[in-house]
Amino acid sequence: MSATDPRARIAPNRSLPLEPGLTLGRRERQLILLVGDALAAILGATLALRLGGLRSGWDWRARSFGLELLGWLAILLPLWLALAWANGLYDLRGVRDRGAALLAPLGVGAQLLAIWALAYFVPPPWTIVRHVVVFFAGFTALAVSGWRLLYGRIFARGAFRVRLLIVGAGGSGQALLAAIRADAAHLIEVLGFVDDDPALIGAEVAGRPVLGSRSDLVALADQLDAGEIALAITQGMQAGLFAALMDAREQGIALTPMPLLYEAISGRVPVEHIGDQWAVALPLESSEGSGLYRLARRAFDIACALAGLALLGLALPLLAPLIKLGSPGPLLYRQVRLGLGGRPFTLYKLRTMVADAEPDGPVWAQPADPRVTPVGRWLRRTRLDELPQAWNILRGEMSVIGPRPERPELVAALARDIPFYRARHAIRPGLTGWATVRQGYAGSHDDARRKLEYDLYYIKHRSLLLDLRILLQTAATVLRLAGR
Repeated sequence: MSATDPRARIAPNRSLPLEPGLTLGRRERQLILLVGDALAAILGATLALRLGGLRSGWDWRARSFGLELLGWLAILLPLWLALAWANGLYDLRGVRDRGAALLAPLGVGAQLLAIWALAYFVPPPWTIVRHVVVFFAGFTALAVSGWRLLYGRIFARGAFRVRLLIVGAGGSGQALLAAIRADAAHLIEVLGFVDDDPALIGAEVAGRPVLGSRSDLVALADQLDAGEIALAITQGMQAGLFAALMDAREQGIALTPMPLLYEAISGRVPVEHIGDQWAVALPLESSEGSGLYRLARRAFDIACALAGLALLGLALPLLAPLIKLGSPGPLLYRQVRLGLGGRPFTLYKLRTMVADAEPDGPVWAQPADPRVTPVGRWLRRTRLDELPQAWNILRGEMSVIGPRPERPELVAALARDIPFYRARHAIRPGLTGWATVRQGYAGSHDDARRKLEYDLYYIKHRSLLLDLRILLQTAATVLRLAGR
């Protein structure tokens, strides 16, 4: 063994198994962010009431001030946190962005004021204290911005990161490394790869060193103080590697399959890197959910469908002439899509494109698509073009939340090239979904694969909490007029 071989510098120094290192996971960091935001909101409410008291003649030193503060916090604090969540302020990928730390809370404050503008239609006493909400939005936005700048400086340090070794320097290991680098939250520090290929040992792969082989795994983890090992091998595991991994686990080091760590970082299932681990990475039986969950979802779907049809009935007399004037053609757009179990159904939308927009067959949607009419562009930005799908939801062909339904021609083409593509038919398609709020429209084959990865993540993890998150993010998209 040469002096330059990285294995020559490794000597175990752990005499006893140790507990995993004290590192902050994604949920712990999100909780710290949320608690800090809540404290900032309490500060904002206190300052708002004190300033409001000067304007309204309240005595903030009176005993009633505390009760007044609690009353306002009961309304404004949940509203602020819900809007912050909907706008992605607890998505750790954006926490290190100083611009986002300053501007995102201001956006939340503006949305809160827009919602509170409805107080003009509510009788007193609400209408006489609107200035308190204005002060609250301003003070809280400033306090949250300051807190998030402080958070970014403290928790971006290496002491709070997970130190990771990746077993396998092939395509799966490199894909995991790329996902970690793309994660702006910077929760993980990749120490390097472990691989049995002698030609790779001592070299660099994707900018990280290959430190040794499986026989060096425990010693490497010990010397480098690794807290976690990611297994990025998609084919069968040899007995020697299994033994090395068990030795590492006995030393208190966490072991995680690459697909599971990848989805925890990105919110996507890596369909190209599942391999023999498909039963672990993609347990489709979890898509069924509990009976209570399915009942609650269907009740919610019916309620939303009825509300959507009522809104469509009110809006159609105004929208129909605009659509007709914008471009000759039918009012409604009908298209066959595939739903639950791959069964075809007819999807309805308000027409946003010129008639006969696809004379030569399906075409990917593009930014600033010339086929979209001016009226249609506005309908898409407000998502009003989706209202007729309330009928599909009421009929049980769709749900409010789920993968967006695709055309049979596209499904047939994509299923030939993208692994597990038809698995998205394990649940009803939706009006909005995890892929919709995270990825948006698919304009290429690669976009479709990425959307599938988000869809499979939702199928695997769907719950009332995830559904609520999707609904809030969809509402934020509509408020920002960010539809396409």
